[in-house]
Amino acid sequence: MFFRSPVGTEEERNSGQIWPSKWTDATGFLNSKAPNYGYGIHTGADLNLNLPGNWDADKLAPVYSIGDGVVTYAQLWPNRNYWGNIIVIEHGIVDGKPLFSRYAHVANIRVRPGDVVKTGQQISQVGNGEGLFSYHLHFDISITTILRNQPQNWPAPSSNRNKALVKEHYVDPEQWLRSPHVVNSLPDVIGEGSLSGDSSDDKSTPVNTTPSLPTWHVLAAEVTIYQKPRTSSEKSGTLGRGKQVFIGAEGVRNENMQWGRIVGGTFDGDWVAIRKEEPRESYLSTNPPQD
Repeated sequence: MFFRSPVGTEEERNSGQIWPSKWTDATGFLNSKAPNYGYGIHTGADLNLNLPGNWDADKLAPVYSIGDGVVTYAQLWPNRNYWGNIIVIEHGIVDGKPLFSRYAHVANIRVRPGDVVKTGQQISQVGNGEGLFSYHLHFDISITTILRNQPQNWPAPSSNRNKALVKEHYVDPEQWLRSPHVVNSLPDVIGEGSLSGDSSDDKSTPVNTTPSLPTWHVLAAEVTIYQKPRTSSEKSGTLGRGKQVFIGAEGVRNENMQWGRIVGGTFDGDWVAIRKEEPRESYLSTNPPQD
């Protein structure tokens, strides 16, 4: 499927134009000279609609969700010297990886954390970061979970190391939106649905779609979840016997164990030992435990 532009008319967005009509990206992905910043590597696009005689033609223009998902953050960032309002939407597992979209400097937020949103649903308007910038939409796409816990993430100062971090966590949004993608799953939702911004009583249906990945069951009494595939790494938590996780194709062998990386859920991106090679002992299996 194709995801849609966060700005533009309905016709432009449905036609797949990237970027629509006369909208332009004033900064560009990986640019180290973002507007009003003397440092930092730009994580996405700064979308502007600057027309002759109307430099702020994008002022309070509608901002839309690029795809189905769940809002994980929607409020004014506490440090008023940087972001203004930020919205982050989790889109589940896409192309085998977590997908998050971020919309920053926005005005008049129309959603709240936990809301289910649909492709093309208006979530806010183009803002100016509470007076920090000229009117524009900062928009980026992350293929890791970094925006779940760090909605303000901004690799700075400008350096090769931080440029590598941007490449690790973000993609060029213009190129990404031009290509088709496979949605493996939508995020789990607990709630009543989305704020529609109108008087309708209709609520979006909660989403709970199973990923097209193998389900692994915990066989041991308890397994520990680690942030890296090694027992000396920081622990993220534990899972008891019979609990289920989804394991991606990425795997690692070390410490005489086979490790798998968890996809989705609380421990998305963390690692769990699947089995010990010698002596052979399995901690997880694609078959449930036999009690």
